[in-house]
Amino acid sequence: MSPRFIGQKIDVETGGAIKEPVSFIWKGKEYQITEVLLSWMDWGFPQGASQRDWRTRRHRNFYRVRTDSGLVCEIYHDRGPAGGTDDWYLFQQLE
Repeated sequence: MSPRFIGQKIDVETGGAIKEPVSFIWKGKEYQITEVLLSWMDWGFPQGASQRDWRTRRHRNFYRVRTDSGLVCEIYHDRGPAGGTDDWYLFQQLE
């Protein structure tokens, strides 16, 4: 299966010493994360950004996860710059 873009806001519960995601709710259903397969940070700039400084830089933590139902997907925490957003998104479904 090729990746399927989702791009929807989700509610995430975090846990552990480094506050990794442990579950999320998407379309009214709760998914327990059984494994974090990969994690990385995105500090890039949006395409077409007129300025390239800390205010326009993305501040996202990505996680490729597997859930208890077998769903493999990528979610991210959009921390935003200081005083900005603090939202989670289901980016894409992989399996």
